[in-house]
Amino acid sequence: MALRYEKVVLCRGLSEKNDSQEAYVKTLKTAGYLCDCLPTLRFEFVNISELRTCFLSSSSYYGLVLTSRRAAEAIELSAKEDPDILLPWKTLPVYCVGPATESFAKSHLGSENCFGKEAGNAKELAELLVASIEKKSKPLLYPCSEIGRETIEKTLNENDIKIHKIVVYKTLASKTLEHDLLKFMDNVPKIFIFFSPSTVEYIVTLLKKKSYDLNNIKAVAIGPVTRQALLDAGLKVFATANKPDPVSLLDAINDADESEFNEKTE
Repeated sequence: MALRYEKVVLCRGLSEKNDSQEAYVKTLKTAGYLCDCLPTLRFEFVNISELRTCFLSSSSYYGLVLTSRRAAEAIELSAKEDPDILLPWKTLPVYCVGPATESFAKSHLGSENCFGKEAGNAKELAELLVASIEKKSKPLLYPCSEIGRETIEKTLNENDIKIHKIVVYKTLASKTLEHDLLKFMDNVPKIFIFFSPSTVEYIVTLLKKKSYDLNNIKAVAIGPVTRQALLDAGLKVFATANKPDPVSLLDAINDADESEFNEKTE
């Protein structure tokens, strides 16, 4: 079946021009899609000295929770002046959401004891933590965004598992987002891939501001949380990837495309 929405726009962070992004681009292009990247978010690191203090107290923690590559980047930044502070953490458990976060933790932090890459979102990771960790153990260190959902923290607290949450980065709109978005605001229907609720918020706000016809957007979400953000913003969700990886994304798009085609030809 021929592709009906050939143009795909990846809505991602400015600093995510990395192997992970290239994997999405390669997978989509191999399937015949024309793929562009829209730099949507920028990140500002905060509380790095406090994070460094935490890492100097490795014996106080059971392990580490990473729900994004950005949190791992904050850790790397905190150890920039003294990389040795990471050494005691190498063998401690590191619980990651998705393979990309795990890969970064291994390659940049030297983590040797990673779990959870099969978890596609915070809810699934929280369930893994509850199943893996004894109650009233030492706390888990949880560096995250200021807009991070409370799923993990709430679930662990309900199960008597201690967690030390520390905000280490802020999520902001790219300074050039409005300018960069203009080149995609034509009358050609295209697929927009939203990787987080923040990308939904910033992009949809601008599209509505410009009175753009949202029917020209086939909105695809990476995970259920982003899907809900799209619905809350008033968009129809074309497809939802079950896991944050290129193959799951492509499968979701293909299934939705085929389903829509069949509905229109019945």
